[in-house]
Amino acid sequence: MNRLILALALTPALFATSVQAQTVSDDVTKALWCGTALVIAFSSPPPDITADQKAQAQTYIDGGNALVDKATQGYLNAGNTEEQVTKAKSDMVAEITPIIAQGGDASKARYSFADCVALLPGQAPAPAAPAADASSSSAAQ
Repeated sequence: MNRLILALALTPALFATSVQAQTVSDDVTKALWCGTALVIAFSSPPPDITADQKAQAQTYIDGGNALVDKATQGYLNAGNTEEQVTKAKSDMVAEITPIIAQGGDASKARYSFADCVALLPGQAPAPAAPAADASSSSAAQ
């Protein structure tokens, strides 16, 4: 009888453990954070930018989406469900959007613009950052 009670008591803990998100590497987390940040930062350019600036912004958006796709696969490979990955992405958007919207307070960002650009395949040294990270603009000049 005691074994039955113990088994019944442990059952909820076993089910709860299987539903929890699996851990991912720091590289996967960084790819998701940076990809999301690049997409958010470059998706709403000012209306008066040049065609060259629009093309450059699109390059960062495409690169950001590629990082998000890579991170998504990393989350799935770690054993996370689609729902858990969707939640992780939503959490990143909720974390990053206020940073970008507040003029890019770099002190609140997990990674710098240069850190994120370095993750993009085939990227040259980081150019001046958008308003999201003004601290990198002096280093890129």
